[in-house]
Amino acid sequence: MSQNKLPISLPSVEKIITRTVTAEKGQQKEIRLTIQEAKDLTAELAILTSKLGSTIQEIHQMLLEMRESNTKIDVKFDGGTF
Repeated sequence: MSQNKLPISLPSVEKIITRTVTAEKGQQKEIRLTIQEAKDLTAELAILTSKLGSTIQEIHQMLLEMRESNTKIDVKFDGGTF
């Protein structure tokens, strides 16, 4: 998976959320993951975190550009037909 493109769904994350909700409803004290489930979850969270970091940098850059464009004022004097 590319780090620049966020997948449409994150099945490992969704699976853990579902299992957590089910465990809470059943008043279980823990849930267990296989090593493969943990690897899949780690990979999806790494991609998500990476994309989030890139997006935050893009937002900061856009905010800087907006601030600069708002503070720059061009003044032109036209003497008319004098």
